[in-house]
Parts: sequence; structure tokens; C-alpha cells
Amino acid sequence: MISKTLHRFKTLPLTARAMVYLFWIYEFSQIIVNLFLNLFVFMETNSLMGLVIYNLTFFLAIFLGFVVWGFFMSRRQISLKNNYFRSFVVYVVSFLTLILFHPFREAGVPALFLLLLFAGLNGIGLGMFWVGVHAYEMVTTDSGNRDFYSSMVSAGGQVLGILAPLLATLSFFLSEKILHIETFQILFLALPFVYLFALPFVFRLPDFTPPKITYLELKRLFTSKDLGPVRNYIFSTSLPWGIRVVMMPTIILFSLKTVINVGLFQTLAGILSVLVIIFLSHERHEGNRMKILGFATLLLLVDLGILSFWQQTPYAYVLYTLLLVMAKPVHRVSQHVLDLHSMELLRDENKDFYAGMLYRDCIITAGRFASIIAVGILVFFLEETLAIQICIGLSALSYFWDYWTAKRMLRLN
Repeated sequence: MISKTLHRFKTLPLTARAMVYLFWIYEFSQIIVNLFLNLFVFMETNSLMGLVIYNLTFFLAIFLGFVVWGFFMSRRQISLKNNYFRSFVVYVVSFLTLILFHPFREAGVPALFLLLLFAGLNGIGLGMFWVGVHAYEMVTTDSGNRDFYSSMVSAGGQVLGILAPLLATLSFFLSEKILHIETFQILFLALPFVYLFALPFVFRLPDFTPPKITYLELKRLFTSKDLGPVRNYIFSTSLPWGIRVVMMPTIILFSLKTVINVGLFQTLAGILSVLVIIFLSHERHEGNRMKILGFATLLLLVDLGILSFWQQTPYAYVLYTLLLVMAKPVHRVSQHVLDLHSMELLRDENKDFYAGMLYRDCIITAGRFASIIAVGILVFFLEETLAIQICIGLSALSYFWDYWTAKRMLRLN
């Protein structure tokens, strides 16, 4: 099975393979950031409301880096090929905030201010990175190879899902037990430079200058009733983000106690999902996307039911994670292909995708803001554990709505 996968991978266009490698490098760092940064924020602020404010800032910054900067590049006709280098510079500057976090804290700078500064800079860098990635995905792949392409992106991500937590845990051990410095210090020093490994693959990408976006095209995207199912699908996919980033740090620390335990457990849990993704890369095709998405959605609903018992026993989170490493990658691969399909449906009469891609991120930002503001209201008015239980229920509803809106969107074909 693995040799068959490697052979098929080599048949992908060179530019598509370069995109896969770029994704893997990004995924390595982003797995660590997604897993441990919200834990770090929660540990420093000891507040769910702190997580809400941090992630609101982060999502707004992604919007600025993706949509506002992407629109500027279109209007000024700036090539996207060098956008990776620009995003790297912003990334490095953002991590300086965390590297110098404790000296700043000792000088009296509030923790939340430093965290929001990092969220703003890092989010802008991430948005700048993603606007290039999505544009080149549309240029270098088509409907015929996107299922396999997305499976390879996800499979590599799952392998890195084993290595990234393991290396992060090693950095925690070295910091705490050997060097006797702050737990996250080595990790924050190393993360920005991981992106340098992507440089050889950036040079393989063709030059691409986005088409100039017209205000008439923006009016079509925002007002066309025919695009309603596409808008609903995009909005639904963004809702779990705002819920998950707030509720999970509390559950994880309650269940596993320390970040070293978190890293070790995530390493063990990631092994199984790699085999699942590789197997599905040969079984998945354009005709069974919804069937696989429906199966994965059902698994996620069962999984969230298990997670609802997190207060009764830490094993609820353990079982939840073991099932999640099978369900989530399967769900994400189908969703990734559908995401690209949604951008195809947003193309204009000249078959340009770029304006629709930026419009899609406007909807994603609206969904993320709606979900995280709803969570913020729950946290403000309710006891935290009750708010988390309601968030679990809202997550289940959002996954169900995601599946329903995907089916409606595909009827537009």
C-alpha cells in the first residue's frame, strides 16, 4: 500500500508536490502552535475570557493578512511567489514577543498585552502565508487529483502530528529538567526557523500575479442569491474553530495535568491516524466524498458525546483523542477538497478564482467571530465548566450543519 502511494504521489505535477511539501512544513509548526499556544495562553492568564480575547485578536489578524493584504496585492499587481518570504519575516518578529516574554513580564508589561501582540503579528503572518497557499492550490491542482492531493497533505500532517508533539515534549524536558529555564523557551526559539526548510520548494512554484479585483466582482459575490448554499457551507466550516480553541485547554490540562504529558500522549495518539489516511487515499474519489464525510461526521458526534464526560474521568479525554485521530483526518481530507470546490463555485465569468478566495475568507472570519463571541458570552454569564459543556454541544451541532450545507452546495453542480 505504501509503495503504491509513493508511486501515485510521483505522478502529481511537480508544482503540486511542492505545495504538499510546503503544507507539511507549515503543518509541523502549526500542530505545535495549535496544541501548545492556547495552553500557554490559558496557563499565563488562568482565564477562559483571556483565551476568548486572544483568539479574537488572532482571527482578526489572519483576516488582515489574508483578505486585506491579498486585496492590496491584487490591486497593485504584486506577485504571490515572494509572499512566503514576507510572511516568514512577520513570523520571526511575532515569536520575538514570546522569546522575550518573561523579561518583559519582569519589567512590568502585562501578560495579556504581550500575548495579544503575538496574536496580532502571528495572525497577520499566517494570513499572508495562507493567501499564497490557497492561490497556488487552485493553480496547481484540479478536480481529478485533488482527492489524492488532499490525502497526501493530510497523511504527511499526521506523520508530523507524531513528530511535532514528540520534539516539543523533548524541548519541554530539556528546558525544565536540564537547562532549568522556562518550559516553552527552547520551543519558542526554534519554531520560527522551521519555516526556512520550505525555501527550496518555494522556488519550484511558478510566478503568479493575482488578477485585478473589480468592485463589480465584489458586488456580485456579496449580493448574488445563487451563491447562498456556498456561503452557508463556508460559514458552517468556520464555526468549530472559535469553540474548540476556548474549551479544549481546560479539558486537556484537567485530564493530563502537564504539557509534557500532553506531548507524549499526542505522539502516541497520532500513529494510528497515519495508516487511516494512507488507506483512504486509494479509496477516496470524487464520487464518494460525501459518503466519507458523513461517516467522519458521525464519528465526530459520537466522539463529542464521549468528551462530555470529561469532568467525571480523565479517561473521557483519552478515549476522545483516540477516536479523534481517526475521525478528524478523515473529515478534514473531504472538507479540504470541498473547500477548494467552494472556491471553484465562486469563480467569476472569466474563470478567475482570486476574488472568490478572498470573499470566502471574509465569511470564514465572520463564522469564527460569531462562534467565539458566543463562547465569550457563555463564559461571561455562566460558570466555566457549564460553559464548556454547552460548547461541546455547540460543536456537535456545527459538525452536523457542516455536513448538511456541504450536501446542499454540491447540488449546484
